[in-house]
Amino acid sequence: MQIDNNILIAYGGVAKKIKKKEFVYKVGKPANFYFQVIQGEIKEFFVHPEGKIFTHAIYNAGESFGESSLILNSPYLNSAQALSNSIIIRIEKEKFNNILSDYPDIALQLIHHQAKKIDDISYFASIWLSNHSKEKIKLFLQHYKKNLGVDGKILIPFTRQQIAEYTCLRVETVIRTLKEMSTQKEVEIINRKLYF
Repeated sequence: MQIDNNILIAYGGVAKKIKKKEFVYKVGKPANFYFQVIQGEIKEFFVHPEGKIFTHAIYNAGESFGESSLILNSPYLNSAQALSNSIIIRIEKEKFNNILSDYPDIALQLIHHQAKKIDDISYFASIWLSNHSKEKIKLFLQHYKKNLGVDGKILIPFTRQQIAEYTCLRVETVIRTLKEMSTQKEVEIINRKLYF
C-alpha cells in the first residue's frame, strides 16, 4: 500500500534515514507508527527460539509495513530491519488515523492491503508445511511471479539466503535444490542469477 508522501508529511509524517542492518522496530515493542519506504529495502521477519529466521516480506520504495499491529493496537509480532541504507516516512498512530478518517479511499486501500497480507500468509503456510525442499522453492517462486502478474521466465531478485528465509530451509539446501532444478530445466541459473 502506498499513501502519497505529501499527505503523510502534511499530517505530520517525518522522513527518517535508516542505516543498513538498523532495526525500524523489534518484536514485542509497542506499535506507535505507520511506516512507508521511500528508498531502500526493509525486511520484516521473525526469529524462532532455535535461531532460525522466517522472512515475512521485503518492502521496497512505496510499500508500507507494520500496519497490522498498529491497527490492532498490539505489540509487533515480528521485527523490521533495513537490508540497505534506506529512507522511510513514519507517522504517529493518531495522525495516521486522522488520514484514514479524512480519506476514506485510503482506508479502503488499507483494508485491501491487509486482506492481501492475510492471503500471502496463508500461501506461505502451505510453503512452510511442505516436506519437500523442491516443492517449497517452487511454491515460493510461483507465488512471487503470480504477485507480479507475469508469464514466462523472469529474473528472481532474491538471494539464496533470502529464499531460505522465506521457505524455512537452510541456505545449503536451497543451493543444492536449485542446482537440481536447473539440471531438470525447472529453473535457469545464468552467471549465478536465478530465472524462473
